[in-house]
Amino acid sequence: MRRWLTYILLLAILMVSGQDKHFVNVSATPGFLLAHRADLLGLAAHNYGIEVSYEQNKYSSSWGSDYKKPSIGYGILYYNLGKEETGHAFGLLTHVKLNIITLGKSDIRFRMGAGLAYLTKMFDVHENRRNQAIGSHFNGSMQFGLVGHSPFLSKNYLEYGISISHYSNAAFKVPNLGYNIPSVTLRYGFGLGTMEGNSTYLDASAKKIDWRAVVICGKKERNFGDPINFYNYGVQLRGIKNINATKGWRFGVDYTLDKTYKYSENSLVSLDSISIGEQSELAVAAGFQWNFGRVDVIAELGTYVYKPAVLKNPLSQRMGLSYKLDKHWNAQGTLRFHRGVADFFEMGIGYTL
Repeated sequence: MRRWLTYILLLAILMVSGQDKHFVNVSATPGFLLAHRADLLGLAAHNYGIEVSYEQNKYSSSWGSDYKKPSIGYGILYYNLGKEETGHAFGLLTHVKLNIITLGKSDIRFRMGAGLAYLTKMFDVHENRRNQAIGSHFNGSMQFGLVGHSPFLSKNYLEYGISISHYSNAAFKVPNLGYNIPSVTLRYGFGLGTMEGNSTYLDASAKKIDWRAVVICGKKERNFGDPINFYNYGVQLRGIKNINATKGWRFGVDYTLDKTYKYSENSLVSLDSISIGEQSELAVAAGFQWNFGRVDVIAELGTYVYKPAVLKNPLSQRMGLSYKLDKHWNAQGTLRFHRGVADFFEMGIGYTL
């Protein structure tokens, strides 16, 4: 009896800790730089990317059971952007992958990634005037893909599908039209066996609604001919209605100080002379968040209740990440944009009651 109890106990421990497969992946993404604005017609060209990454399934993690076959990964990405004016891109990319549909032994999976990239060529009024898409060497990168996933040779896998990559600096420096690169994705995963799950998940809140306050700041540049820096500050108040341990609805209000309203009306105005009322904007926002361990992925839609000028579209969008430092404190980075045009990147520190 003691022996059987020991076997049962050991089995229970294995089931709780879990073992997941991990891989090294190599992928190729042949595609083309899309001229989404007339100013970029001279930059459009066929190009290709190569990525080497490490990936780990999270099926048995403390949060993985709320998703279908989740995995996370970290990689190094290179892009030949196709022209002398656009040069090359070197970056670090982290990604998450989720299953959408299972068809026999194969799956259709959604892959999304974000990271930081160094672009060798940017706009220069003397040496690279034709590149009016990128105004800085360092840029943020995003990647979204829909891929078929098939096991291969027992431990390995093949992926094949379509993806789109984006590079821009979130209006930190002009010009910032950005690169959009649709491509075909071909990926081969080399199986490394299994390993013990090592989740950094924090216990989920037992409350139906969490209340969070976030102090944010950000920088953006305006005036292509004579660039001027603007620094935005604000407060975000959010209610988070928890659906389960890994998903929740978001709702709340934003108050932001933005001096570009007055500047858009009078470019000669002294920035120090702009009153609080002339730079205050108030908005309401709602959206959704998905949790992956310590990281929340945030997507929101907002509308302005008050803004001092017509400058911005009435509807705003926000996408980004929030990282749990502990049960109360979190660090947040989100991009605020309007109909696909970046406003500024919000960096913030939040506290959850």
